[in-house]
Amino acid sequence: MNLLSRGRPFLLALLFLALALPATAGPPTDYVRGILEEVIRIQNDPAMEKTRPEAIRRIIQKNFDFPRMAQDSLGPVYARLSPGQRQEFERLFAALFQDSYTRLVLNFLKRETVTYHRETQEGPRAKVYTTLVRTNETIPVDYLMHTRSNNYLLYDVIVDGVSILENYKRQFAQVISTKSFDFLLERMRTQYKAIR
Repeated sequence: MNLLSRGRPFLLALLFLALALPATAGPPTDYVRGILEEVIRIQNDPAMEKTRPEAIRRIIQKNFDFPRMAQDSLGPVYARLSPGQRQEFERLFAALFQDSYTRLVLNFLKRETVTYHRETQEGPRAKVYTTLVRTNETIPVDYLMHTRSNNYLLYDVIVDGVSILENYKRQFAQVISTKSFDFLLERMRTQYKAIR
């Protein structure tokens, strides 16, 4: 049966359904490519020598899901925290991550070539597989993201097989098990003061 023969009510229903569906965020590889091209442009712009760290930090701030990363980094401990503890931990985690990842990007990603391989998607989650090609080495870098408000947000980066988020999980779990969450929070406060 020809769909057009169903008449105007059917077409209006189709139009309404199309408008009601959430917009897609586009291909995950395009999202990652856009971030990396912007970072490399900033890194190689001589006019941005003084403003470069802040520009990179803004890109990181805009493209990572810090509340989710903070929650995942603590595992089951997060559920036992008070709302105030969660809020402070998320704030400190975001600030410290932005600082350390900005320094990593500034020192690590300059004129390298990025090769894009494949992407996988499962529901709202996606993973983009890339390789960073340097003079004497190639480094696999995978980007994990999910959709939120019809946009992608990164929640982990795996560099040469090492997950940044898993690294935080191990460090935090060790401190909490040998000391306490309060000790971890105090240490993060001290680190935060040092970068201000």
